[in-house]
Amino acid sequence: MAPTRPSLQQILRVYALVCVVVFAVTRLESLAIVGPYIHLAVAAVFLLTAIRLTRGDAAHYGVALGGLLEPADDVRPVGPLGLFDLGRAIRKALPSAVRELGVAIGIGAVVFPLYALGFYWWNEPTGNFLLALPPNIASFVLAQLVVIALTEEAFFRGYLQTALSDLTKRRRRVFGVDLALGAWVLQAALFAGVHFMVEPHPARLAVFFPALLFGWTRAWRGGIGAALTLHAMSNLYSEILARSWL
Repeated sequence: MAPTRPSLQQILRVYALVCVVVFAVTRLESLAIVGPYIHLAVAAVFLLTAIRLTRGDAAHYGVALGGLLEPADDVRPVGPLGLFDLGRAIRKALPSAVRELGVAIGIGAVVFPLYALGFYWWNEPTGNFLLALPPNIASFVLAQLVVIALTEEAFFRGYLQTALSDLTKRRRRVFGVDLALGAWVLQAALFAGVHFMVEPHPARLAVFFPALLFGWTRAWRGGIGAALTLHAMSNLYSEILARSWL
């Protein structure tokens, strides 16, 4: 029996509810006791919502990540705290992860130089480029990958884009990839919308454009692996440009 797909009203209702929760959580950022954990709370909202809504059909929604987020079907002992099971899942997902990393690097090699030109044109830096990496770069990269990219891609490109695409059979080819154009554009607009809601500044709407790239990547690869890697790489690249040029 084919799983029931959500209607447009249901999809938008989920998005609206997530926005309300995210907005409420981010209003607590000024409180010293919870402020440092706000990003984790927002990440949990995105990820748990995506997992809940894609349960049982993770591959269709592109959030299986090589089996990492799918229910284990191994009958062997899971080990203390499930560590054996986790190790087997990571080993199973590793080949897919390497492939998607390569794809993300390839896309970045094309897009990042163009972004650097746009960054220079928009910001008009007056000084020379002096390479400056974020402090604690390992922690920064891990946070971008797990807390930001994974959670946002799971919800926006995994659940939202897929659910919206399921509403129509019409596809258009964009740079060699078949896309439901309305779903592709709408998920990017919704992505920009939640960023603007949290921080109401026109510049926050600019995330609409990378969201199109991430959505295109998700459609091409059939999953969010390359998209989330590219997302994290993009955030790191943008941070380095800002620190090195501004």
